[in-house]
Amino acid sequence: MRLIPSTPLSCLGTAAAVIVVGGVVLVGFDVVDIDESDMDLSLSWGDGFSWGGDEESPSEEPSAGPSPEEEAEEEQTAAGYGLPESCADAGAAEVVGDLAPGTVLTEEVGEVEGIDGAEQVVCSFSDGGTGPDTPSFTLVFTLNADPSVNPDVVRVPGEQKEMGWEVDIDVDVDNYHTDKADSLGGELEYVGTVDGSSRHLYLSLPGELYVTAIAQSEEVPREDLERVVMLAAEQIRG
Repeated sequence: MRLIPSTPLSCLGTAAAVIVVGGVVLVGFDVVDIDESDMDLSLSWGDGFSWGGDEESPSEEPSAGPSPEEEAEEEQTAAGYGLPESCADAGAAEVVGDLAPGTVLTEEVGEVEGIDGAEQVVCSFSDGGTGPDTPSFTLVFTLNADPSVNPDVVRVPGEQKEMGWEVDIDVDVDNYHTDKADSLGGELEYVGTVDGSSRHLYLSLPGELYVTAIAQSEEVPREDLERVVMLAAEQIRG
C-alpha cells in the first residue's frame, strides 16, 4: 500500500503593480496612456520607503536564527528520548490496553532493512489469527527512519502482500499539532484508508525517534490513537 496523499493547490493573492514606462502606465495587466505632466511619479509604501525620490531602499535584515539557549534546549529534549529494548520495556501492553483485539503479542526487534542506522521495535496485538482481515493493533518505535515518509519501514505482521504498501489506495492524510504533542516536542500525522480498514497515527519526536500506532481492521477513533502514542512517548522519555 503506497500512500499517495493529494496536495491541494494554494491560492496566492497577487497585488496589482503600477509602473510608468515612457508615458504609459501599466496597471496589473492593462495598459493606459497618460500625460506624464499630470502624474506624480513618486510611489510610497509607508514610512521610510519611497520609489521615485532620492531616498535609498532599506536593506533587508537577515532573519535571526535560533539562540544558543534555544539550541541547547532542543538538544536536551532530544536526549530525553530513547528507543526501548523490547515491548515490555516500552510498557506496550499497558499503553495499548483495551484497544488490543487479543492477548497474542507478536514482537520484532532489530534493524530496519535497507536503512543504515535505523532500528525499531514492533509490538503487534491480535487474537492469533493469520488471515488478511484479522484485527490487530500495532505499536511501533522507530529510530533514524521516518515511517510516515518511508511506509515500507512499518509492516503489520500477517498483512497480505497484495494489500501492503505496494498498492495505491485512497487515503485521508492530516498533519497537525495538539497541546500535548507540543509539550512532548512532537508533531502528528494521521493516515487512514477511506474504507476505514487501516488507520495510522505517527508521532515524530526529537532525536529522530518516531512512535506509530496502527489499527488494522478495527474501528479505533483517532483520539484513542493519539492517547496511545502520547502515553508511549512518555514511557520512553528519560
